[in-house]
This record gives sequence, C-alpha cells and structure tokens, in this order.
Amino acid sequence: MTANTVLRTALGPKEGRLPPEQFSPVLMEQRRRLNSRIKHAFIFGTVLIVFFVYFCLQRDRLAPWEESSSGPRNNALLRNQKSPVSWAGTYRNDWRSRFSSRKSVQTPMLGEIVRDEEQVREPIAKEPIMKDPVPEITKTQDTHHHQQKPEPEMEREKPHPNHWSERPSLKSDLEAVFALQPDEMNMRELLRPINDGGAERMRELGLRTRAYSRYLAAWEKLHLAENKKTGEMSVRDDVIQYLRSVQEDEDTSVGSSLTNTIHDYEAFRAFLAKFARLLFPFTSPYFADHMALHAQFKNAGRGIVLTAGDDQAKYLLTTIYTFRELGCDLPIEIMYLGDADLGEDHRFELEALPGVTTRDISQMVDDEGWKLAGWAIKPFAMLMSSFREVIFIDADSFFFRDPTKLFDDPDYKRTGALFFRDRTIMPESKRRWLLQILPRPIHKLAKESSWWTGSSGHHQESGVVVVDKWKHFVSMLLICRFNGSDRDPRAGKVGVYEMMHGDKETFWIGFLLAGDPSFAFHKGAVGSIGVLEPPNATTGSPDSDAGASPTTTPDKPHDDRAVVGVADPATYTICSPQLLHLDVDGTPLWFNGWLLVSKYAERPKRRFAPMAAYLREPRHKAVDDDFWKLTTDNMCCLTSDAASQADLDKRDLGLLKMMRERAEAVGVMD
Repeated sequence: MTANTVLRTALGPKEGRLPPEQFSPVLMEQRRRLNSRIKHAFIFGTVLIVFFVYFCLQRDRLAPWEESSSGPRNNALLRNQKSPVSWAGTYRNDWRSRFSSRKSVQTPMLGEIVRDEEQVREPIAKEPIMKDPVPEITKTQDTHHHQQKPEPEMEREKPHPNHWSERPSLKSDLEAVFALQPDEMNMRELLRPINDGGAERMRELGLRTRAYSRYLAAWEKLHLAENKKTGEMSVRDDVIQYLRSVQEDEDTSVGSSLTNTIHDYEAFRAFLAKFARLLFPFTSPYFADHMALHAQFKNAGRGIVLTAGDDQAKYLLTTIYTFRELGCDLPIEIMYLGDADLGEDHRFELEALPGVTTRDISQMVDDEGWKLAGWAIKPFAMLMSSFREVIFIDADSFFFRDPTKLFDDPDYKRTGALFFRDRTIMPESKRRWLLQILPRPIHKLAKESSWWTGSSGHHQESGVVVVDKWKHFVSMLLICRFNGSDRDPRAGKVGVYEMMHGDKETFWIGFLLAGDPSFAFHKGAVGSIGVLEPPNATTGSPDSDAGASPTTTPDKPHDDRAVVGVADPATYTICSPQLLHLDVDGTPLWFNGWLLVSKYAERPKRRFAPMAAYLREPRHKAVDDDFWKLTTDNMCCLTSDAASQADLDKRDLGLLKMMRERAEAVGVMD
C-alpha cells in the first residue's frame, strides 16, 4: 500500500471529509447557481399562491364588473378610505391585463392587501347587488359620495322555522272560530237528533243550517288558502303543526297556552264534524268533508248539468245537438244512477257528442236508509257536478236561444241564483204553512210569492235552474236534504214531497230556510206554445189538427178570425203540454214538455205537437183568476187577451224543424 493510498483513506468519508475531487471550483459554482434558482422558484411560487388565493376571495365581487365590463363601472364599491383612488379600484380595472402574461404579473404587498380587504369587507357585505351597471365616479363625485348616507340593507324574507309558510291572520281567524264555539248546553241542543216531522222538521233543519253556515264560514276562513297568482283554492290543514313550530316570541296563542289553544281547536273540529254528519251526511265518504267539497268550486268554471236514464237518452241526443247548433260551447255533464239506469251503449253515444261527459252519481251520494231516484236527483246532480256555476236543464227542455246567456242575466249577476216561475194555476194560499216553517222575520221574497198571495199553488218551475255553488253552497246542501232522506214519509212522519209538488219548490224554500235570500226569479213571462184556437173550440187535444201527421206537423200561423168569423176575438187560447218561458224582451226563450203531443204515448201513437204561435199569461190578473185549465193527458189550456199572442218567426220555426229532424234521426219516433 502506497503513501497516497494511506492518505486518501485517512481523509475519507469516515472522518466526515469529502474526497478531494469534490472540492472542485466548477462544481461549487454549479451548486451555487442551482440553489439560487431553487430559491427564486420558491419565492415566485409563493407569490403566485398568495395572488391566487386573493383572486379567489375577490371572485364574487369581480363577477358583476366582469359582466358589465363594456359599460361604466362603480369605483366606489371598492374604495380605499386613505386615498382618493383606491388600490382596489386600480386592481379591478386592469385585473385581466395582469394575467395576460407572466411578465406582466405584479404582486402587491400582502400586508397592503390584507389592510385594504379589511377596509372594504364590511361595506361590500351590506351593499345590495346592482342589476344595472353604475356610472363611473370621478374624483369630484367621490367627495360628494362620502357625504351621502349609506344605503339601508335590503330586507330579506325570513323563512319560518321548520319550513312552515307564514300565516299572518292565524290569530284573528282562531279568535273568530273560538268566539263561535257553543257552550255545552247549546252544543247538546244542536247535536240532538231531529225527531219531529212535517213543517216542524223543516223549520228545525232551517235553523240548524243557519248555525252550521256560520260555523263553516269561520272554519273555512281558517283553513282555505287562495293562490293569488293562479286563483286556486286549497285546504291548509296544518294549524296544529304551525302552532307547534311558532317561536316563543311570536304572539299566536290567542292569549292562552299552546296546549289550551290546541285543545280548543280540536274541540271545535270534533263538534263541527258531528254537526255536519247530523245535517248532511250524504256527501261522505266520497268527499272528506264539506270544506273539501266546497273548495273544489272556487275556480271550477261554468257548465251544463243534465240527468238521464235509458228512457231519456234519445231526448239528450236531440237536446245537446240543438245546444251546439245554437252556438253553446259550455261543457256538459250527464249524471246517471249506475249501469242499470243508463247503459254503456247509450253512454257511448252521448259521450261521442262534443264536450259531453257522463258521471255515475250513485258513487258520490250515500243514500243509506233512503233511495236516490226520480226528480230528487236534480239538486244532487248540480251539487256533485265539477262546475262552480251550473245551468241545470231537464232532458225534455229545448232552447230557442243559447242557454249561456242566462249567466249574463242582471239578476243572476247580482244574486248568483236564477229561478223560473211556474204556471199561475190552481189558486191556493199557503201563507199559514210558510209562517210555520220560516224563521222570523219573514223575508219579502216569501211575501211576494204566489204561495203567500194565494194566486197559485205552483210557484217555481225546476226545468231550468241556474246557481253559483260557491256562493250558495250551504243552501244547496239543505235542498239536497229535502230531496233526500226527508223526501218521503217515514215512521208516521210527513215527508217534504207531501207538503209540496216534488222537487221544484224545494229550491226557493231551501234558500229562505237557510237564511240565504240572494236569489231571483227570471223576469220573463210564462206562456204556452202551440196553435191558437178560439175559446169555444178548445178540445184539449191539438193533435186533431187537419194538417197533423203521425210524425210531423206543419207549423203554420193559425188565423182564428177565419174560424170564428169575427174581426178580432177578445181572447185567444192555446192548448199544449209544453210550458213556454219568454225572455225579458217577450220572445220565446225555452220550453219543456218535449216535442210530442204526449211524451208518455206508445211509439206507434207518437205525434209531434203543432207549434205555430205562442201566448203568454195576461199581464193584469186578479188573484182568483184561473186562466189555465188542466185537461186530459197533461194538456194545459191557456186563455189570454189578444195583446198576449204572437206568431213564431221564421228563425224559431226553422229551429223547431231542426229539432224534429234530429229527433227522427236518433230514433225517437221509431
């Protein structure tokens, strides 16, 4: 081993020394340069990271300026309080150019960034978001800007705890409900079964219906909510949940504890449910309660309601066709009582007509203990229909004008209910009976009726009834009750139909008993349509006319002067089963009784009734005048003065011809 080897070993790594070749000046210079580059790269990276973090923090504030970069900007939003022109404004104006290249990147001192951030953070947080670009503020405007008061902070809607929407009127609505809550004695009296019959039963039902109307109105005010944008009505049944979610500092407990408020609410709810089942149980279980049924009508629109079975199906195939020919485009619902009432084949034919829907009302009405049938279906069909404003029309009725015009009647617009008068026939005074059933004070509409004056035992004709169900909901419930479980005599108790002629008088009587006098009778006159005859030629059967045929009868004006040989007879007479209703201008509006001489005749004997003229009841009539004579086969003969008669015009005769042709086409005469 040489001396150099021994020296190299002695100076080796074990003594912490480097080999001699590692002390080269060139190598040391390279290491110095490398360390310098690493140091510079570290500093540059640190600056970039700081700048990137600051940019992220300022991104939300820079977004609106970026969107409005083409227009003037508001430099006052980021203003340094120490200098007229803030660094934030300078930075904002050229922040894009700072990122255009690495050479143009300028990194302000971190301390200055933090100080400026602290100065502008609070004003920015309170500044409302500007939708439109704000003009650039000059130095002169800047001085004036500092003198202005800061804009108030925008108010934001505070969401209610647990996401329950606000109910500002809850307290007043609850107070109104609790104020109506009956005490124990009155509650027992209201919920007591009604064991009376006859007039006493009707009066008691009327009194309780008036009370129920007040309770239901307050209950609906608490629970029904209307969408102001769409107008839709919905049931908001979250009172207890809302009360539980109310904060402690909110005053909605009606002056008592939360527990007592909930107890009072539940007590009233239970009472109202029992009261509803006692008075009008027939709507359950198809509808949850009366409020749910009523809420459906608020924006349900207008429509026509008809009822029919298999025997009347061909009537409707003719009647609905004439509605469309008259320009009526209202939707139509046909109510029937199960498949046994209106078969599937007839339903298919009816639904093929435009705008017609058939509905099985037997599924909607609970008639346990009684049976829904016959005339009684009319008010139920109106109530259960999907429309708010309803025109009910009998299957055997025909219109000379578009029935939609009934909604434009001034009396209907004022009251929401329009009825038609019946013939002034069979004088009979029912004043004593009205005094027995109507609560005091007696309304003037009752005193103006033919039942009160005694001029007729028939006051209303229910062939056409127009009602706004949203306005008169409770009244319609009572009318249905009169045509439902109280209709027929039971257990020795007098039924409603024994005290009046079927369903037709239950409408105006039901309105008055429910404390709802907002209805009107159409101002048009009542008359008869057919062929004019002299009084001494009345036979009671117009089908003996020489021009009549088994299927059609020519409608020609009849000249009585040629028959009796006089210039101008004092009176005219028309014998016809059809009851005519005139419009307010004296022209024919609609009639019922179908198109035949007798709609009850067997098919081989069916004849179309001759119709060439019409006659209205005399304008000036005494109470005991009996100008209607009821003869055989449902034939009624009206005798009136010469001024009350008129011939049908060409248009009306053409409509009658169209009706007969349609009736023959659907097989009425087969």
